Amino acid sequence: MYRDLKNEMMFCLKLFVYLFVLFLLLPLPVLAAGDEVKLNQLISKSPAGTIKLEARTYNIENPVILKSGVNLIGVSGKTKFLLKAGVPWGTFVPVVDGVNVKTSRIAYITFDMNGDKQTRPYGQGYHNGIFLKGCSNIEVDHCTFINGKGDGARFKTCSNLKIHDNVISRQGHDGIFVVDCKDVNIYNNRITTRTNSGIRNWNSQNVIINKNTIDAQQDGKGGYAGIQIEYSKYFENPNVVITNNVMKKTQGPGVQLIAYSAGANIKKGITISKNQFISTGVSTFISDTGGISFKGLKGATITNNVGDGCYNSFIWVASGGTGSIIKNNIIVNTVPHMKLSQSGTGYGISNRAGSSFLVDYNCFWNNKKGNTYKVTALHSTFKSPFIYKIGYGFYWTGVKWG
Repeated sequence: MYRDLKNEMMFCLKLFVYLFVLFLLLPLPVLAAGDEVKLNQLISKSPAGTIKLEARTYNIENPVILKSGVNLIGVSGKTKFLLKAGVPWGTFVPVVDGVNVKTSRIAYITFDMNGDKQTRPYGQGYHNGIFLKGCSNIEVDHCTFINGKGDGARFKTCSNLKIHDNVISRQGHDGIFVVDCKDVNIYNNRITTRTNSGIRNWNSQNVIINKNTIDAQQDGKGGYAGIQIEYSKYFENPNVVITNNVMKKTQGPGVQLIAYSAGANIKKGITISKNQFISTGVSTFISDTGGISFKGLKGATITNNVGDGCYNSFIWVASGGTGSIIKNNIIVNTVPHMKLSQSGTGYGISNRAGSSFLVDYNCFWNNKKGNTYKVTALHSTFKSPFIYKIGYGFYWTGVKWG
């Protein structure tokens, strides 16, 4: 009896050792990781060309790594990258990552960062949808970015970017953010801000922001500027054109022009033309809210826009603004700041900084506190553009601006 028990114990011990060694040698099951494992294998082995994604939800636990020449194309409204709940990523780790990628396209994918089920804080660089660095000839289009803790799509030191026809909402930072980039075209995007700005450019050159529609969540967490232009570096001509966009009920200004450090020496290169600013600036606490806000940047050309019902001011100059040209704009129905009682609020154009710039051939009508504050307007029109066709880029159709 004793011998049998001993032999059985030895057999069990040998069997345990054998199974343990076998376990160590076998690969982990695919189910132990997200769908990015197979995606990354497919991308790494793929020659240049298109990878057609299935019409299903891909559960993502680690970043999908983009490769030069490879296009990731989903099925509109049916292909989703869903970030796993509670992923412990560090800052600036995105769902789709890429470094020095050349000539690639990402299209028809919904990026759901599952922010409601993440433990990371908002607005500190966590869980960006896309983050590409040093890349060129990149197109991101017809994607949806929702429920994030960081940026929807972020690009740094990239060139030749086309970012268009995307839908972005409920982000933890900016919708689209380009940093130190060149030759950027951002157009036809539909953005609702939550935490920061809809479109943001920091120290980029040759940027066209065209035909985007931007509004904000109206729940007290609606973000900041519709479009934020920011320079801390000097460029003789950054060449930024903001045109044909519609900003409506943004929390902060529709467009914010920021410069500091060497960027404060920029004297030209920002053009804002043919945009609609409709009831922009509904925040109760942002002091420079309104249509267009200057916070340090100089030499902007602002022409043929319409500002209708802006809170605080259509043009608000907190600092900078020197050498700017404000011409052929329709500025109507401006009302004071939603909550803050501050000098210059409620005027069509408010020069709080006392800067020197040209205000010429604009139409003013029904601005609550007056047309201008601490600046002289030349050759102005004071007829109602709702009755008369003024000819400054927009006319009232009876329902909307056309």
